[in-house]
Amino acid sequence: MCSSDLVPKNIATNIMIHWNGSTEQARANAFAMPLLRQAGRVTVLTVLGGQDVPGPSADQVRKQLRYNGIAAEPVSVELEGRSTGEAVLAAAEAQGADLLIKGAFTRNRLRQMIFGGATSHIMQHAQLPVLMAH
Repeated sequence: MCSSDLVPKNIATNIMIHWNGSTEQARANAFAMPLLRQAGRVTVLTVLGGQDVPGPSADQVRKQLRYNGIAAEPVSVELEGRSTGEAVLAAAEAQGADLLIKGAFTRNRLRQMIFGGATSHIMQHAQLPVLMAH
């Protein structure tokens, strides 16, 4: 495989936000606003049964995005025996996303070390650009 095969043809034209209710994800969304405003398509992903934390719902996030001139579509996926990270990457691929917006390390360090987490999985396996914030 040639190194040019690894370079994406487009970035930030079809953006997926992995919404999990966390402060870290809200921060990642805020950092991504200039890209989100320019994207042709934005989806807000909810992983049903995933590693959500108490916080605003995906519908509330879509409303906030609409307030900022960004029309975002909802996408929900089930875990179906996968980890949250696996489900997120599968959803991003299925939707043809060319950028994933992800809050990083929502779980505390001990839980992350023992159980792993979506952030670690995505950092190790993503085949698309990922914008992360902690």
